[in-house]
Amino acid sequence: MYVKAEPATDLNKNTEWFTYPGVWTTYLLIVFMSWLLVLSIFGCSAGMAWTIVHLCHFA
Repeated sequence: MYVKAEPATDLNKNTEWFTYPGVWTTYLLIVFMSWLLVLSIFGCSAGMAWTIVHLCHFA
């Protein structure tokens, strides 16, 4: 009834770290801490702090 499929081979070895335990939790914590840092240093609104964090993140 179910098809037995083998997982595709990972051709890009640079993406291997995406599956490490805790990577995405650490990433979210870094982004959140960056937001708190910008919020406390510049004393701006929460929305402006998110804008600054996102602009720095994607720069």
